Amino acid sequence: MGKLIIKIIKVFLLLLIAAAVIVGTYLGYLEYEKSQKLKAELNYKSEHEWVWHNEYRRIQIRYVDALGRSILRKVYKTEDHVIYAYKNDDYSLSAAVLFFTPCEPESEIITSQKFVSGKPKTLVCNPDGEAFSFSVTWSDKSSDKLWEEQLDGFNLSVDFSDWDFTKLDQEITLSKAKSKSTPNKSIKQD
Repeated sequence: MGKLIIKIIKVFLLLLIAAAVIVGTYLGYLEYEKSQKLKAELNYKSEHEWVWHNEYRRIQIRYVDALGRSILRKVYKTEDHVIYAYKNDDYSLSAAVLFFTPCEPESEIITSQKFVSGKPKTLVCNPDGEAFSFSVTWSDKSSDKLWEEQLDGFNLSVDFSDWDFTKLDQEITLSKAKSKSTPNKSIKQD
């Protein structure tokens, strides 16, 4: 009777270990799939590496050497466009959108929409012929903007009040740092 109980316990433990291995493997696979999905979003239609600035809000950040500061972006995969936002030296906000659709490289579409100045809003195809771009700059320093465009079928709506521009503002401030040279004072001894 004792040998039977020991045998049953051994079989139970083996089944428990096998179940733990199967569950662990499955959970590991789910975590791997999740990380691959996040990595694909971070690399979406970009040859540059992006990292999460605010993963909950899906805002990404990348430092751009040519600009000497960071830019933010948000991927709108279902609408197949990406919004980029950056700050100018005067802390004003600029933004651009890429609408991913094949186009004649470096061609332009003058839309029926106009800026307040009367200048037409123009979509410009990138040199690779992969996307149309459109950009704006606001003259005031507020980042609390709602940007909506309806450019003859190319539409966007983004609320920048959800974006945290603190790091970009800090980078601008830090870029303005000047070396404080201390005059060389010689001490006279009597």
